[in-house]
Amino acid sequence: MPPVVSIVMFPLIAVLVIIIAGYVLLSVTKPKDFPPGPNWYPIFGCSTIVQKYTKLYGSQWKGLSQLAKEYSTQVLGIKLGLEPIVVVFGENNIRRVFMEKEFEGRPNSFFIRLRCLGKRMGITFADGELWREHRQFTVKHLKNVGFGKTAMEAEIKKELQSILNYINEHKSKPINPKTILAMSVMNILWKFTAGERIKEERLNFLLDLLSARSKAFSMAGGWLNQWPWVRFLLPELSGFTLIKQMNQQISDIIEETIAKHKKKSITGDDFMYSFLEEMNEKNNKSYTEEQLKIICLDILIAGSQTTSNVLEFAILTVLRNKVIQDKIFDEISNILGNETPSWADSSRLVYTMAFLLEIQRYFTIVPLAGPRRLLEDVKMDGFLLPKDTTVLIAVGDVHFDPDIWDNPNKFIPERFIDDQGNIKNTEHMYPFGIGRRRCPGDALAKSFIFIVFVGLIQAYRVQCSNGVLPSEEPIIGLISSARPFTAEFVPRQ
Repeated sequence: MPPVVSIVMFPLIAVLVIIIAGYVLLSVTKPKDFPPGPNWYPIFGCSTIVQKYTKLYGSQWKGLSQLAKEYSTQVLGIKLGLEPIVVVFGENNIRRVFMEKEFEGRPNSFFIRLRCLGKRMGITFADGELWREHRQFTVKHLKNVGFGKTAMEAEIKKELQSILNYINEHKSKPINPKTILAMSVMNILWKFTAGERIKEERLNFLLDLLSARSKAFSMAGGWLNQWPWVRFLLPELSGFTLIKQMNQQISDIIEETIAKHKKKSITGDDFMYSFLEEMNEKNNKSYTEEQLKIICLDILIAGSQTTSNVLEFAILTVLRNKVIQDKIFDEISNILGNETPSWADSSRLVYTMAFLLEIQRYFTIVPLAGPRRLLEDVKMDGFLLPKDTTVLIAVGDVHFDPDIWDNPNKFIPERFIDDQGNIKNTEHMYPFGIGRRRCPGDALAKSFIFIVFVGLIQAYRVQCSNGVLPSEEPIIGLISSARPFTAEFVPRQ
């Protein structure tokens, strides 16, 4: 009997070995004409090399940029776990990714589904007809309730006054600007989305979670995206617990607000009322409470930290550079006096505007944008990018490209001012992306950054709180953020 079993088992084992060998061979073989990059290995791809370079150079963006230089390419091919990824460098290439329809997809990865409460819905990570219809609806109806218009500027000015009041109440001690700035942005976003403010205690907790999320994950999704099963073995270390906790907190906030809207207990017009009306009247199957929740989630996450982080870097920079701060104040004082700033003043405060543009270049908030998913095979720089490949966009490299910028590693606001005293070179800036997936909240971000920064410098001199200048070196995770610091805000006479 045993010999018969052996005879039967031998071909099965042989077939299994052939299947495994074939799988291993396929997993390490790059597609024909795939962009250059490190060798791929079974299960890991080239994750270990990317992690090594990430640690060595301080961020995934800088690590991948160095790899691209070593392979002398502006189209870098890597594989993280089982996912082939192309990282695109150079202004011509990144403009193609931003503008061409073939790059409009989003990956259908575990990490993205987890980010979207389990399903690829909403507008940030959806694609196809759902994305096109709901992005258009969201932008249109946010504008209808005042987003991007005079009403939005009025809300920004209210928040500026709240920030000034907060500083005035705490002026006897150093202030960390991070929380108050992020809270102000979130409150404006939520005002137009849901007609109310988020309670301060809950908002602080939510902002802490979002900050932790940014530091914990790379644009490619980290361990969770490469090996989703790791969440069962290492739920804390992989970040799975953090994202579940964040999702629950945001879900609770959104569900409570939806319930209030159903009872008509929130007055005025807002995006949520517009969506619920569309859902009830048109009977369109894509307009569901689940979709509304995830669009609200997209709005909160997209705008929560990016805008406030720009302002934080601006405050840090004037704290570190008294000459620049004095130059900005003199311009504000000469042109505005004590008049409350408006977005229209951005054309008059040329040096101040140039300074804020240089902040967004030098401290690129999203240096590695994306991810995108290719909807068709595409040729780029002579290489073949296969359909469904994930594409990341190295915006940070364009902002430091020596062929575009003189002395790109130096902070020089004047680079944005021409000989006639007008703003220039903005066509080489991509803080909000371009094309059909351009950030829909750019109007709020630009206005908020300008009005709040001008209002702060107009009212206070920003100075070091302990005699030691804080570092300008950013922390780069999903987005760039300033290292924690405090400042003294001294009232101007």
